[in-house]
Amino acid sequence: MQFQALPDDALMKMARREPEAFAVVYRRHADVVLSYLLRRTGSIELASDLTAEVFAAALVSSRQYKAGPYPLRAWLFAIANHKMYDAWRRQRSERSARERLGMRELAFTEDEYEAAEQRIDAERQGDELWSLVADLPPDQREAVLGRVVDDQDYAELAGEIGHTQQTLRQRVSRGLASLGRGLREGTSR
Repeated sequence: MQFQALPDDALMKMARREPEAFAVVYRRHADVVLSYLLRRTGSIELASDLTAEVFAAALVSSRQYKAGPYPLRAWLFAIANHKMYDAWRRQRSERSARERLGMRELAFTEDEYEAAEQRIDAERQGDELWSLVADLPPDQREAVLGRVVDDQDYAELAGEIGHTQQTLRQRVSRGLASLGRGLREGTSR
């Protein structure tokens, strides 16, 4: 179905049944709502977060939306004002609590944000890697974990597992190659 040609009111009626209908509403109005919130808050981070909240609330409330004399955008701005007020109220409450407790507000530098993002990315990649390790055939997984994670030498590992060093070398090699392919495929998505 071609949703782009439909008016906002029709799209809102369809939003719960047809996700693409709400996606069209979002694409039509997200930039305007973001600009409005940015002008009001002065913070791109807060404006972006609030824009997401506005459209989440709009989707949840789509069944209650009733077409009226005002355009959908006015309804979205009303939601934006409520979300902005809630955010300011939370900030004021947090500020008051910090003052009562004698705590200062933590402000992060751009470098600190970047370092945190790098740690998060490393954790995600680590989680992905362990998932890939778990997917290896059992013989390769055992060889890779023994050699790479436990840092056992091939002779020690071969005696423990009961296979030749050559067999273990092949299993480690194949397992690592499989992990490398899996990580490359995961980062190219």
